[in-house]
Amino acid sequence: MSVIEYNLIKYARECVSSEAIMFKRFEDGLNADIRLLVGILELKEFVVLVERACKAEELRKEKRKAESETRDARNRPISKSFQSQSKKSREIYSRSNVLAGYSYRDRRKQHSGFKSQATLMSSVGIVRSNRPEC
Repeated sequence: MSVIEYNLIKYARECVSSEAIMFKRFEDGLNADIRLLVGILELKEFVVLVERACKAEELRKEKRKAESETRDARNRPISKSFQSQSKKSREIYSRSNVLAGYSYRDRRKQHSGFKSQATLMSSVGIVRSNRPEC
């Protein structure tokens, strides 16, 4: 072994040692979910670890965004615009009836009252027509 080779080994050990330390520190500093994903890969190179960790973080953000959109879609009414229009028209309809002084139920009662009066009148008329006139 030459002196030059010896000096290079000395630097290589420092480089390897510092890369291993950087690798361990970086891996320990990762989010637990990302650390789990990267740990499965059993990487040995620091540069590859950083690349995979960045990719895992990007995928994690996309997953959260998709889950958030799904949650928002479930919480949002399906046909809010149509529902609000029909609700609005019902409110206007009920207001006009209240202003007129009666509700739909009252009108229905009046309508059925007219039918019963007509029935009574026709039956009374039938009775009257059966009576002999003086």
